[in-house]
Formats: sequence, C-alpha cells, structure tokens
Amino acid sequence: MSKKYVSFPTIVLIFAGVSFFLPLWSAVDGEPKALFTAVFWEKYKNESFSYAPWGNETEENATIVDISVGSSSLSRKFAYYGSGKLNLYSKQRLNEWEEENATVASNLINIAAEFELPLSNAGIKEYLLLFTNKKKNGLWKIHPLPFSKAEIPFGSYKFVSQSRSTLYLIFGEEKITLEGGKSFICAANLVEGQRGILLKAMMQSNGKIAEVFSQRWGHSPKMRGIFFLGMSGTKMSVKRVVEFERPLSSASGYGLPALKASEQESDEVEPNSL
Repeated sequence: MSKKYVSFPTIVLIFAGVSFFLPLWSAVDGEPKALFTAVFWEKYKNESFSYAPWGNETEENATIVDISVGSSSLSRKFAYYGSGKLNLYSKQRLNEWEEENATVASNLINIAAEFELPLSNAGIKEYLLLFTNKKKNGLWKIHPLPFSKAEIPFGSYKFVSQSRSTLYLIFGEEKITLEGGKSFICAANLVEGQRGILLKAMMQSNGKIAEVFSQRWGHSPKMRGIFFLGMSGTKMSVKRVVEFERPLSSASGYGLPALKASEQESDEVEPNSL
C-alpha cells in the first residue's frame, strides 16, 4: 500500500487557514466579558444609544447595536465583548440622503456615557448602569452597581437605603432592620393566600415607630431586582427595578461578530454556492 505524505507547505497553509478563521469562530461562540442593563433615575426619561459590542467602533464595518434606556423599567440586557472602556453614543437620526452616505465613524460622534470595566478574569460580569445626570463635559453620570445572579438570585431583591435613619421593613414574611446607607438582600417569601408581596416601611420619630410606606408588589420566582428607599421629610420614596429571567442569547449584541460583512463579501456568498 502506497503512503501519501502531506508536504510542509500544505501543512503551513492548513494552519494558516485555521488561524484565519479562528477569530470568526470566537466572535460568534465566545462568552461576553460583561452584561449590562440600564435605567434612568430621573422620571419620564427615555434615550436611545448606540455601542459596539466588541469595543471596536473606530474600525470600518464594526458591528453597531442600538439600545433604548428608560426610567420606568430596566433596559434590555446587552452584551459586551471588549476590554477596557464601554462607550455609549447618542443615537443619531439621519435623513435618507445622509443614511446612504453614512459611515460608522460619522454615526458615532457624540459620546453620551462611558464606563471603565475593572480588570477581572472571573467569568461574565453583570452590572446595572444607573444614569443620574449629565456632567459638565456633557456625558451622563453613571453609577455602576454589581448585578450578578450570584449576589441577587431570581426570587430575591436587594434593598438599598438612601436614608440617614434606620428603616424597619416588613417584606412578605421577612422582617428587616436596614441601617442608613446600608443594603440588604432578601428572598421574597409570599404570605400564603395573598396575591403579590407587601412591602411596609417604618421609622422611629420622637421615640415612636411610625409607618411611612405600605404597598403591595407583583412578584414571580422568575423575577429579581433592587428597591431604592429614600426619605423626603416624613415621606418615603421607593424606586423598584426588576429583571425577568431570560436566556443569555436574548441579550442585545450577544453572539454578534466584531465586524459586519461588507456588501461585496455578501454578494460573493450566494445561497446556491453553499
């Protein structure tokens, strides 16, 4: 039986081909460095932003994704594969003639917000980006809050005190003493026979315990979130943000390659040729 040998140049070409296609496979199959969701603190606020999931917005044909951020609920989760700084750009509204001649660079001119990712190799990081107000340089000020499922599992909530005084909470069947400026994570245990879950808050005033808030909230084991509790005089303000359990693949930007195929490349790949 005759033996067939693979020549050295052929081996070089094979490995060159593998190294050429590897970035393409990684772009689709690799895990993101971070997952974000965002919300405006200010009421009745809604903005659209654009970002590059791979942090390469300066490259030609870079993949660009649009996201919408409001104040009444968390934004859709969006994935980030880059390292270093996440840049969010103001969504540009162009006329038809501008869209025909637009490039990535011309669309992404005004940076609206930025967030520097901390260096870490410990899996996918999850953050809630809380948009507060704009700085002097025109950028939105962001408070990044860790929002991992390990810290706040589904079916649980984090209570964040924005009060100087101690708050006494009743959450379903749980009783919580929340010191001023502190936070506490608690599972939602529904009272049997009742719909939703009751949050009641009390504080001490003039040596007496007075109720300052009481409201029933919808809840599901497939929900998790954060309660922000603040005081304005004798009145309490409560802002709740929640996330529903969804597959990772539903996140904006997830699984997208770093670069979009050019029109020429798209024309070269015809369905009949595959």
